Amino acid sequence: MISRLLSLVEKGYWVQVSPLASIENEEWIVGIYRKGKTAWVTELCKSGFNTPTVAYIWAFEHIENNYQFKTK
Repeated sequence: MISRLLSLVEKGYWVQVSPLASIENEEWIVGIYRKGKTAWVTELCKSGFNTPTVAYIWAFEHIENNYQFKTK
């Protein structure tokens, strides 16, 4: 999973997964960021994941299917 994350960084994207405060069930939120000219820009935030692994996998697939990668 780390190698997939680092590969996306090289292409200009970052994925952040964090726990979301919830009284009843554990929930995770994912943020997708794109490298801008001077800062990282939030592209998308999505909550409702049962585990951090599920959130990362969803984000990786979402980026690969919906965003164009920068070319060097």
